[in-house]
Amino acid sequence: MDRRTRQIVDVFCATSDKTPAELQACINRGCPWDQPIPAHAMRATGERPSPTIPLNIAAQYQRHDNLAVLANKALEEGRPELLESPDLVGKSPAYLAVQKGNPLCLGVMAKAGANLHRAIPHVWQFTDRQHNNLTDPNEVSMPIHHALVRTVVSFTTRTCLCCVKNQKEAKLQVCTQCKMAYFCGAECQKKKWLSHKRVCKKIRKGADLVAFHNEMPKQKLVDEDGFLPFDEVVDNDLDLDDDVNEEDYYDASIIWEWYDPGTMKWNPYPKHINRSLSGLQDLGSPRYMYKPGNKDAEGNEEREQTMNPPNNVATNHAYYSEMIDHHIYTGCGRMMRMRLADLSQAVPLLKECDECER
Repeated sequence: MDRRTRQIVDVFCATSDKTPAELQACINRGCPWDQPIPAHAMRATGERPSPTIPLNIAAQYQRHDNLAVLANKALEEGRPELLESPDLVGKSPAYLAVQKGNPLCLGVMAKAGANLHRAIPHVWQFTDRQHNNLTDPNEVSMPIHHALVRTVVSFTTRTCLCCVKNQKEAKLQVCTQCKMAYFCGAECQKKKWLSHKRVCKKIRKGADLVAFHNEMPKQKLVDEDGFLPFDEVVDNDLDLDDDVNEEDYYDASIIWEWYDPGTMKWNPYPKHINRSLSGLQDLGSPRYMYKPGNKDAEGNEEREQTMNPPNNVATNHAYYSEMIDHHIYTGCGRMMRMRLADLSQAVPLLKECDECER
């Protein structure tokens, strides 16, 4: 192994196993802190080459202290793009922080100014000694993950963590501790406190390790490349014969909508996707998988997720338990809801929304 490769490996080892002081000393010696392990060195050990750099490794190993060292270094060097450094399947450190249920790491990445629109995982990960597997979202068994996801959604969309009102609908105030969760008033904050308190102070503790910014940076309201656009023709096509009445096969009284934080409006899904969302929910499925503009991808997924998926697999997984429509390849998630056409209010499928409407 050549000297440079050895130095890079030393930073990787310090990131996962050493103290922040030891990691900083390694960086001070001139060891490359922003490079992946060279492909030839990976192949020599039988491993697949990866774009992963130490900053991502810190999130993978849940080393919030070393994550802060590397995030501060990236900001000091004027290289904020490193905050989005991907792992082998394209997931950022902020995404991994939420997926692993680690509020300390999330606090570091939020304060550093990472793109949290891409930190809304569609599957969550058990990371104790008995489990290291991915599972569908489950608030009961994984309450910390649930609290982190709701906090990130509130932060990126600037909506009340409880009732989902936006800035046009209510005067929102940010949580004085974590500086991420928004609430429209004391009543909503009280209703969600049992959940939010699981992560609030730890987010703040992680954020305090990033000294480059004095305040928690605000997110852009929209990630322009977060989702594929709908195809008005394909996604509205119900595949009905010309002599068939649409009313006989399509229930227009049930409307599924997705939230656009840029316009602060709820938008209806195209008819085909609307019908499929209702149908899969009625069948008791935990999710509906689709790809805008490609019906052949409906219900299909990769056995092992890659950064460049084939064209015939679903890009979006809409989960009913969290009421979030995920683009599983970008890591983005958008709120969704179901309402009845003759009612002004959305049908509250989430407990917190149900309680908040009363």
